[in-house]
Amino acid sequence: MLFIVPLNRMLAGSLRLPPRKVALLLGAQAFFGIFLFSVCLLLGLKRTAAVNAGVIFGMLPAVNALLSVWLLHEKLNQRYAIGIGLSVLGAVLLELRSADGGGFGVGVVGMLLILCAVFCEAMFSVIGKLSGLSLPAVTVTCWVILIGVALFMPGALYEAASFDFRSISPKVWWLLAYYGVVVTVIGFSLFYAGLSKISAVAAGVHMAFVPLSAMAIAVLILGEAFGLIDALSLLLVLAALFVIGLKPESPAQSLIEKPLAFLKEWQKWLNKNQ
Repeated sequence: MLFIVPLNRMLAGSLRLPPRKVALLLGAQAFFGIFLFSVCLLLGLKRTAAVNAGVIFGMLPAVNALLSVWLLHEKLNQRYAIGIGLSVLGAVLLELRSADGGGFGVGVVGMLLILCAVFCEAMFSVIGKLSGLSLPAVTVTCWVILIGVALFMPGALYEAASFDFRSISPKVWWLLAYYGVVVTVIGFSLFYAGLSKISAVAAGVHMAFVPLSAMAIAVLILGEAFGLIDALSLLLVLAALFVIGLKPESPAQSLIEKPLAFLKEWQKWLNKNQ
């Protein structure tokens, strides 16, 4: 909040109250995408294995697509359906690989909380497609963060009364500052700017890059091994982005649609001759 308010003033001018409809959408987005998402995620991770959470989060592109079709009435064409399938498969493979043979933990309540977090993250994207169209990306980010502060403040003040802030090391303060400025302010602003140029379904497919970026950081910075499963996951997600980016008249697009059309005709023929 301390960073985004002056940044918004510098880039977009003074902060003005948005129209009532936009304000309601921004409030809903802050509630789902910042407040409820964080609460469900943190509580869910305490109650189930990390691999469970990772696999459920791999379903985010599909959940996002379903909400986009339902709430935004976006069309789920063949390209998007194939792209969603490839991105989900790539993300799930990557998360299964990160289990390191630990297997799945038992925690139904935790898995339900993680599923709720996935739903909230998808709602954040879908509502952003509505609320981000009438305001600059940095202004939408500013309002969402301010509303998020208001939502968290009662619980934060309650916990702060008995919390020893001296126990937090300087390194953790720097990490919190990075999380606030880079992940939240810059990340949200880029998200809204991109969301104004593509559909919510396509944005959901791009969410499969979250585990891929984590893998890249682990390999390049932490020196972890890059295996066959990692390469396969990377190819699947890149293939998903390639498929959704195809133009309807492109030759590659026809290579995808012609076999699908053949399968449909074959299915009709089988039904007719049964």
